[in-house]
Amino acid sequence: MQHSFPFQMVIISGRRRGTGNLWPTPTSPNRCYWFPLSEEVTSSGKLKVIPSLEPLFTRKLDVLEVIEGRNARFDCKVSGTPPPKVLWSHFDQPLVESEDVRMVQEGGRHSLIISHVTSDDEGFYTIRARNAHGEAENSAELYIQEPRGRFAVPDHRLVP
Repeated sequence: MQHSFPFQMVIISGRRRGTGNLWPTPTSPNRCYWFPLSEEVTSSGKLKVIPSLEPLFTRKLDVLEVIEGRNARFDCKVSGTPPPKVLWSHFDQPLVESEDVRMVQEGGRHSLIISHVTSDDEGFYTIRARNAHGEAENSAELYIQEPRGRFAVPDHRLVP
């Protein structure tokens, strides 16, 4: 299973607490470097990274602002064991692939691509991930901006 780095780790030892980031070592995929964000705690030990069983969004959807007529692309990453199945919806209405709507999956990365957006495409989009261990969802909004003319006249000149 491929993961995004860094992982964030919090070490609590007695009354001390330390936060840092984990990065893979260049020579061994089973070892990580820990770079403390504070120098309060030092620790040694074995670290076992266990992938989540239930669906977990490791990268969430971002709000999009797209000019009318252009393409919109929502991207996220979800993990889980077994890999979750996902469903996309717009205002709680399930989406199906069409000429203008594509759903792409590459490993744990999921994308929703909407071609030639119009004002009808504006609103909330949700992705639901489900496997035998649970369900998770993530939502973001798509805003559509009106296209500007190349030689648009400022509004104040239109009033006599």
